[in-house]
Amino acid sequence: MTDRPSSSSIHPDPPGHLLEGRYLCEQGIAKGESAEIFRGTDTWSGEQIAIRLLRDDRREKEDEFRRMAERLFGATSARLLRAIHIGDHKDGRPFLVTELLMGKNLQDLGQVRWEVACEITRQAAAAIAELHVLGLHHGTLRTSTLFVAAQSAGGSRIKLLDLGTGQRGATAEKDVMALVAILHRLLYGKPPSPPGTPPGPRLVPTGAPPRLDELVRAWWGSQGEGISAAEIASELKFLVDMSTEIPGTKGPRILPKTSLIIIDDEEGSESA
Repeated sequence: MTDRPSSSSIHPDPPGHLLEGRYLCEQGIAKGESAEIFRGTDTWSGEQIAIRLLRDDRREKEDEFRRMAERLFGATSARLLRAIHIGDHKDGRPFLVTELLMGKNLQDLGQVRWEVACEITRQAAAAIAELHVLGLHHGTLRTSTLFVAAQSAGGSRIKLLDLGTGQRGATAEKDVMALVAILHRLLYGKPPSPPGTPPGPRLVPTGAPPRLDELVRAWWGSQGEGISAAEIASELKFLVDMSTEIPGTKGPRILPKTSLIIIDDEEGSESA
């Protein structure tokens, strides 16, 4: 579920009972725009889980909450947050049980190394490309819908936290523009200028190939037309794989994909 946690809000108090006699909310993690997020346990299996419960003061968003939850529940890609159960609180509010992700939300990252920015966006673009192959469009992609998830085998991968609602003018072009805006923010620490405005001065991140800036400008200037998420993923993979060389050595340095992303939150966090 897309919910940008509010850093200024107090973590919500968990319900004092098992949800549907099974799911225990143990610790409030964040209060998002439409849902309260808890760390919890499936008392039947013992699995550690995350629980997103529609906020009591956001009941007008119930239909949207259920629609996004159902879309996520029907997905099977490893690039997407794994949904486990959709249920109802005893007061009628819907809740969604998902896997518990350890790591940090992408919105908490500022400007990063160009290789990291490219690899993060490549993984996000690959996830969006999978949606497009299925004929689905996200429509509300932004940094708060992406999570840098640590993996038990080491390293980390990008997880798409929801599938959007697929409504309100969602298109492939809009998703592509969102991907480019995310890449620009990671590369330069700020969003790109609005489409149609004069481009700013050419900026090439330290160590990055000049083609990277050229691609970002071209993609943004296209307003998403004629560019696919799969093409963005392919171009970024090529740049990371072929354009970074170790001084004093010959040939390209093929960077390990998962080790590019650094997890520096010792306790980890879960975001909706």
